[in-house]
Amino acid sequence: MQTILILDDEPVFLEILQLILQRTGYHLLFATDGAQALELVRTHRPDLALVDDMLPGISGGEVCQTIKNDPDLSHIPVIIYSAGPRVRDRNFVQQIRADGVLFKPFRPEEVLRTVQAHLLPASV
Repeated sequence: MQTILILDDEPVFLEILQLILQRTGYHLLFATDGAQALELVRTHRPDLALVDDMLPGISGGEVCQTIKNDPDLSHIPVIIYSAGPRVRDRNFVQQIRADGVLFKPFRPEEVLRTVQAHLLPASV
């Protein structure tokens, strides 16, 4: 079973993403701030991280950049999402080295398609 870390400071979005992804059989980890997310990534090595950009303290972009700059973690695909303008800026997305982008509001099928496109095949 593949593991996905979801980072969002808004409980309603954690719940929405949980409903979308749990039905598909993924194991989910949840974080509500950047420091907690980075600790979970280092401890559990999820197969993918789904990260909200607009967070208090450490932004999702900073979380993504930290993961991508760590040789032990850089293989983990990171999908950044937001309603804010930064994730629509190609230069920003390239700078933080995000593997994918979702724009809020998103539809469940968009989330599933994006996650499945960036997950490496499960090891057998």
